[in-house]
Amino acid sequence: MTSISSKKPTWNWLAIKWLGIISLFLTSCDAPKEIGADLFSVEVGLNYTDTLTIKSATVLMDSIQTGGNSTFLLGSYYHPELGYLSSNVYTQIANADTLNSKATSIMDSLKMHLIYKNTQGDLSQAQTIELYRLSDSLSRTATYFTNSTVAIKPELLKRYTFTPKPIKAESANGDSVQFDTLKFHMPIALGKELMSKYTDKNIAGGGSAFRDYFRGLFIKSESGKKAALLAFAPTYSRMTLHWHNPGDTIKYSINYYFSLSNSYVPEINARFNEFSAKRIGTLAALVKSGDKVSSLKTNNTTYVQSGTGVVTKIELPYLLKLKGNRNIAVNKAELVFSGTDKLDFMQTIGQLSLIESDGSNRPLRNTTNGLKYIYAEGGGGVATATYDISTNSFTFNVTTLMQSMLSGKKENLGYLLTPAISADAAGNAKILNESGRYIALNALKAKLKIYYSYIAK
Repeated sequence: MTSISSKKPTWNWLAIKWLGIISLFLTSCDAPKEIGADLFSVEVGLNYTDTLTIKSATVLMDSIQTGGNSTFLLGSYYHPELGYLSSNVYTQIANADTLNSKATSIMDSLKMHLIYKNTQGDLSQAQTIELYRLSDSLSRTATYFTNSTVAIKPELLKRYTFTPKPIKAESANGDSVQFDTLKFHMPIALGKELMSKYTDKNIAGGGSAFRDYFRGLFIKSESGKKAALLAFAPTYSRMTLHWHNPGDTIKYSINYYFSLSNSYVPEINARFNEFSAKRIGTLAALVKSGDKVSSLKTNNTTYVQSGTGVVTKIELPYLLKLKGNRNIAVNKAELVFSGTDKLDFMQTIGQLSLIESDGSNRPLRNTTNGLKYIYAEGGGGVATATYDISTNSFTFNVTTLMQSMLSGKKENLGYLLTPAISADAAGNAKILNESGRYIALNALKAKLKIYYSYIAK
């Protein structure tokens, strides 16, 4: 009898053997798991942590850009922790159509129409605005900041007191479906002056010639008032001059626009919002750029607020201890910031961006005015996180950033959480500051989640 072990291998046995080898190979080539364990050919460790200490504080940035804004902000708003925020408007205004009045024309009215976009605060409180003419010109190429000013003429053009009524119509469930317009008459003397410019064809034609003559308006709000911050749309807002001619039944008018742009005159009028803030309580310590208030002094809460320069500083003091004396490869890393409980979604910032700090609570800059932002993972844009209502949090993918710090290519100087910023093709970046919205962050729930591998040197 021949033992089984003495038999020659059959083709079936060889097929089974090769099938096993192929299966083993295919198993080793499975798609990478989320943690990216098989990105490295030589691995000596695979780990995850979300317990690294994150130190948080509310800090005050230096002046931030506000020019070229798509929103006029007027009024004054109060928050029990952040204090008062007030905003004034500097703006050019000009006509696109040609003024065609006559020497015999009779002025009927000059009306201002400011179109509401949204509001923030107490709409039951009356507010007063004042309008002045600019004595210096605005520039469409200059960089304006939240604390910039332009010289104005001392004569008051108009003072107007009103109680905001921004909603023109509502749907059955109470959601607004149409915003109204803030309307008021401007001085008759100004209307007559504007109408008389028909004699100068350049000024009557509008555009730059008109802006050289009428340099713009300053709209001043009351400050330090527990009322509302009112957002208006310059794109649709206008000042309209009405007149008629004797013996003519036709009523004539011409619009002066804050956002002058059409197929014939592709120009955008210069404008910016001027913000002023009066902080109270613990945050009153935020006076100058770089001032910091630890989250330990604010009930483990930090803030980010649009328009005021109030942002959150984060530090990772023990990050490098993760590496020790070994090489480390970050498979995936996320920074997660949670809002406090019971957020008011009508006042919450919807997006936050991550920028670099110089180690002394100030932002680093990539150009004279541009902010040095963190790049979005896998792309060239700004690292920006959108609020997730289901988790009450903002999540940043910071895999490349953490790898750069752990490999020594980038210093661990801390980072600033700011309102969303925009960047042009050249990388110049600025914070979008067109509201007083804010987010209160729970410092105790801030987490850095890292999936990482130790690899052979």
